[in-house]
Amino acid sequence: MVVSSPESDVLLWRLDQVSLSWPGGVRLAGIDLDIPTGITAIMGYSGAGKTSLLNLLVGYESPDTGSIQGNQAEPDSESLNLFWVPHTMGLWPQYTVREHLSLVSPEAQTQQVVIEELISAFGLTEVSAKYPGQLSQGEASRLSVARALASQAKVLVMDEPLVHVDQAHWPAYWDYIRQHCESRQISLIFSTHAPELVLREAQQVICLDQGEIVYNGPVAELYCSPPTVKAASYLGPVNEVSVEGRDADSPQLVRPEQVELILDETGPYVVQQTHFLGTMEEVRTVYQETGVDQTFFHRPVQPRLEVGKRISVRLLILFCCLWLCGGCITGEAPELSFSEITQWPVPAEGIKVPAPRSLNVGPDDELYVLDNAGRVLVYDANDQLVKQWEMPDFDVGKPEGVCLLRNGEIAVADTHYHRVVFFDKQGKVLRMLGEFGEGPSQFIYPVSVVQDPDGDIYVCEYGNHDRVQKFSETGEYLLEFGKVGTGPGEFQRPAGMIWHDGKIYVSDAINNRIQVFSDEGEFLEILGAKTGGIPLYYPYDIAIDRNTSELYIVEYGSGRITKTDLQGNILGRFGKTGMQQGEFLTPWGLTVNSKDQVFVADTGNRLIVKLIP
Repeated sequence: MVVSSPESDVLLWRLDQVSLSWPGGVRLAGIDLDIPTGITAIMGYSGAGKTSLLNLLVGYESPDTGSIQGNQAEPDSESLNLFWVPHTMGLWPQYTVREHLSLVSPEAQTQQVVIEELISAFGLTEVSAKYPGQLSQGEASRLSVARALASQAKVLVMDEPLVHVDQAHWPAYWDYIRQHCESRQISLIFSTHAPELVLREAQQVICLDQGEIVYNGPVAELYCSPPTVKAASYLGPVNEVSVEGRDADSPQLVRPEQVELILDETGPYVVQQTHFLGTMEEVRTVYQETGVDQTFFHRPVQPRLEVGKRISVRLLILFCCLWLCGGCITGEAPELSFSEITQWPVPAEGIKVPAPRSLNVGPDDELYVLDNAGRVLVYDANDQLVKQWEMPDFDVGKPEGVCLLRNGEIAVADTHYHRVVFFDKQGKVLRMLGEFGEGPSQFIYPVSVVQDPDGDIYVCEYGNHDRVQKFSETGEYLLEFGKVGTGPGEFQRPAGMIWHDGKIYVSDAINNRIQVFSDEGEFLEILGAKTGGIPLYYPYDIAIDRNTSELYIVEYGSGRITKTDLQGNILGRFGKTGMQQGEFLTPWGLTVNSKDQVFVADTGNRLIVKLIP
């Protein structure tokens, strides 16, 4: 993750055969454990022993048996060595919010500046003169964390910090915690139930179950190469897949992005039930030969597998830990540099924080965003939300592609309703194009719309009828090109598109390539084939810099942006899969404005990311 230390091998604690009991039974049993500097998460279900372990680390309780050795560095000046945020938050009822921070802050000369910054960062300005008894649970939770940071302690121990804070503000608070620890080389140990938080913030993770350690080690290793199904489950769903030549009693454990479920009339599995979970799909099946039930989780996903259909399971060839290790398709390429990175979530919908999926810029650099709440969001050139509206329908699925037409209309690929919807700038539906089907002017999962300077419109679709259709500006069908397959001119999930200089560039996601066609549908080339090829993993969208005619490709699978020239020469790369700033988690779309600023729909992290050169 982020917090580095010049003495990265220094241990904060060493536990040797530590046990702790209570009248109700064993709380911790024979724990052997080393906790290094950096960021460590402690995970476990309720009653697993998380709080008991933290209580021992801070000395609030003593073990019944075994020993605990602490090796924290000496604090600087008057700062504390350790600060503890218990699950009760431990606030002082007789002191105001501001006084809580003043009492622990060691920086006398800059105390007021630090306190004001913390009060502002954690949204406590309006309650700064109130006492704990006058605060909401969310405010009290934020105060307990702000007080810990104000202490400047070299080690912070937090028991489920910010657990009462609404999800809409959660990323911003954790960004601040991370930056604070990073700048001061502070170590953090925190407990949580949330796998997304561990993936986003921690280097190490300790998984507890009924007082015993199930796993202790790097977060990346647990995600990428889990030792058991039980251990793997702490960081989310995992599939048990039998592989030919492997012991049937020891199936391979693979994450949802490492499998693909394919409609196959001769497939061994029959779909019994499906549940669409947003970033993945849960598919319950029965194995025909044995009648054994098996559940699979897969992504990328659309809710398209129907009950009763037969499927087969394919392991993706590129078997890398893409989410945390940054992908194994690296290639030699310089790193793209940006002077500033800003990011923000889309507006909350109740208690939910939706994720952006697609985006595009208009002629005045206004940013149009589609999210998985079925909304169209419009931001001005200063990144301020100025308007929003909902799709006509979105219960069965959300749109994936948006295009600003030269007549001022907004065309949206309404993916799961098999049509393109045209809006005016105020969000009024003007007309629709298409219906479900495989004929001309019909669609199966349209995902991208582009327009050429003559006004003609191109729509690409997938769903075992992968192709691009071309229409006049008034919606008259003109031609189509492409079909399902792996050969030149064939697609497996065409995704983003652009038009440039008489050519259509198509992101052919599952085939891991960009294909180039004339705007009359003639296949021209696979981009980069003449220059050694472009290593890509699930390229989901493509954009072009208006000033330099250079291409930007966002890779859903490896969480990064690849920049090339029009011949496919790689000019640079930026990012990797992850949950920190400068990393992306299943990014879905990108666009470039007139100032060469790049916007990314960082879908997995639920953020719009702006990269400024």
